[in-house]
Amino acid sequence: MLLRANVMRPTVMWGMTASPSRRRLASTLAAFVILELGTPLATHAQVAVVVNPSNTLEELSLDKLRRLFLGQAKAFPTGARARLAWHSGSAGTFDRTALGLQPEVVRSRWMALIFRGEAKGFPTELSTSDDVKQFVRSHPDAIGFLPQADVDGSVKVLTIEGKRPGDAAYVIR
Repeated sequence: MLLRANVMRPTVMWGMTASPSRRRLASTLAAFVILELGTPLATHAQVAVVVNPSNTLEELSLDKLRRLFLGQAKAFPTGARARLAWHSGSAGTFDRTALGLQPEVVRSRWMALIFRGEAKGFPTELSTSDDVKQFVRSHPDAIGFLPQADVDGSVKVLTIEGKRPGDAAYVIR
């Protein structure tokens, strides 16, 4: 009987008798583990940098790409203004591999630019690849990124450091 009493003590159970903060912590950890299990597959997918087909730009250095997407440059190397399109599903991979920063750091840098008056707002954040393609098609000065698998003929893929998505040495994956 003593053993049964110890097993049934509410302090060791994670069910309904656990405190609300412990239940919240357990559900948060479970959600994090579920999200992280899906991450390795997504991190190996290559991300293509795309522009409007009318844009004369064919290649971009990784440094210039970083400067554009970190708000340090506002124009393409040709001098034309650049309008940024951010694909939310690829942003983590893009931030880590192309920009070399964690997504939270990228967001905080943009917040600082806005606070200092150096940027009017965040880049246009779009939830689907189709939305990114539509945005880039609609704006001749747009540049964005999306999974390589979602690229079609409606947008032009830029070469980064002389490499295209699919090349072994392509850096944005």
